[in-house]
Amino acid sequence: MRKRKNTVSLNIERLWKRAGIIVGLIGLAGIVWTASIWYQYQRTLPRHPDPVAGRIYPLNVHGIVVYQTRNERNWLDKIQYSSIAVFTASALMAAIHQKKFGRPPTPPKRGSSWTSGH
Repeated sequence: MRKRKNTVSLNIERLWKRAGIIVGLIGLAGIVWTASIWYQYQRTLPRHPDPVAGRIYPLNVHGIVVYQTRNERNWLDKIQYSSIAVFTASALMAAIHQKKFGRPPTPPKRGSSWTSGH
């Protein structure tokens, strides 16, 4: 007779897995958003410092240096670091899920069985 998992346990496992996937997608979206901001800055920001405008903070985007304000730099850093933290949290959730629930058992292959005497 096959042992059935508790329905509540199965629901918690599914919820944990879905939450981890959603958190991972949010973190990944933030990382992609950060990259798009980098390239937007590369296209739009000046390539020489402009102290009058406050553009004195260099940003090197693949060898092209542009200058940003402190607020632009801080905003980009917040998005980048929080996205990495969220993505790392999803990786931690995946590790906990793997440790707690493990992988589901694989079904036996068809054909000769280890119980057959051949």
